[in-house]
Amino acid sequence: MRRIAILLALLIVLVVLIAAATLTANWHYAVPVAPGALAYAATFDDLLTDWDQNPGRLSAQAVDGVLRLTIGDTNDGLYSAARPFFSDFDLRLQARAVEGPDDNGYGVIFRLHDRYDDHPLLTDDLLNNVIVRRLVQLSERYNYYLFLVSSDGFYQVARVFDGGEMELSTWIESSLVNSGIGAQNDLRVVAHGDEFQFFINGTQVELCIPDDPSASSTYLSGECLAGQMVDTLVDDSIPSGRLGVVARAYRTEGVIVEFDNVLVYGPMPPKTPIVMPIATVEVTPEVNVESTPEATES
Repeated sequence: MRRIAILLALLIVLVVLIAAATLTANWHYAVPVAPGALAYAATFDDLLTDWDQNPGRLSAQAVDGVLRLTIGDTNDGLYSAARPFFSDFDLRLQARAVEGPDDNGYGVIFRLHDRYDDHPLLTDDLLNNVIVRRLVQLSERYNYYLFLVSSDGFYQVARVFDGGEMELSTWIESSLVNSGIGAQNDLRVVAHGDEFQFFINGTQVELCIPDDPSASSTYLSGECLAGQMVDTLVDDSIPSGRLGVVARAYRTEGVIVEFDNVLVYGPMPPKTPIVMPIATVEVTPEVNVESTPEATES
């Protein structure tokens, strides 16, 4: 009997350890960054191990010193994200559409968060091993924000949360966007807590935020209807997640976008004027960040 009791006790301990491992398997470390300090950089000159890559009609591949996203279907898109998790950040990158129609969308995906992480026992190992995800499938499982520009001179901010996509600020035409296929746009997103600011080619842009949080953003003839033009988005839906790049095709397939010089700095305090222009920085390719001992469950 004593031997059986010992075996049962060991079995209980084993079950507890397995359960604990399962519950913590999807915890992530949100990388803390000192204000103004460079936390992460990718120039795509070498083979990267911490960026999602995949061949095919919907592909993301590091080639010729850039990360190239190709969308071979209409009304579709994809993203590629780096492995580190960030809460607060000052993200800068260079992007340009090199092929396809002008009515595309490309830019930044940020605070990308797997909702399965909140329910570890539901984790699907097969899904976890899919590298590059189609945006039409992404909303079924992930929460995230998007900051996009288009080659016909517009910009947009959107959020996907619990399976639903909302335009936080609808497409707004702006001369700040370098339009046309082959034109480069320097994009920047600054996140500090629930506050976000967006920049195109070194200049901060305004957003059309509806007065009713559940309403759609509407911008017409230079006016934000039933809303306000603001320079800071306030939204606390997604506290942390991965950073990456994204491209979308709408009515016409064949969109190809190239990204380079992805730099992540620590953001300055919210009330500090943000005046630093975007510039190409000489960095060693792929600066990886070591995990910190303070874990946050995402």
